[in-house]
Amino acid sequence: MNRYRFQCNAGDPRPMTWPIPHPYWITGYSLGAEEKAVVVAYGGDEDYILKNWPDAENITSEPAPEGYQFTDRFPKPTWFTPKES
Repeated sequence: MNRYRFQCNAGDPRPMTWPIPHPYWITGYSLGAEEKAVVVAYGGDEDYILKNWPDAENITSEPAPEGYQFTDRFPKPTWFTPKES
């Protein structure tokens, strides 16, 4: 499991498929030549990110060995129900 940060279409930064198995958050917007949404999402690999956000760019990741970490800034989404393993 990894935690990804990337930029994508600011007009509609939602994932292409729904429901998705991992939580995500729209954390802000970058201003520049073209406005982009900044997204943080958990996922297994970069292919998962590109499948759900095909326009994702500037993708960075870090391992999340302890799984999802919910905080005040990244609360558990109301729609998210973890699947039993």
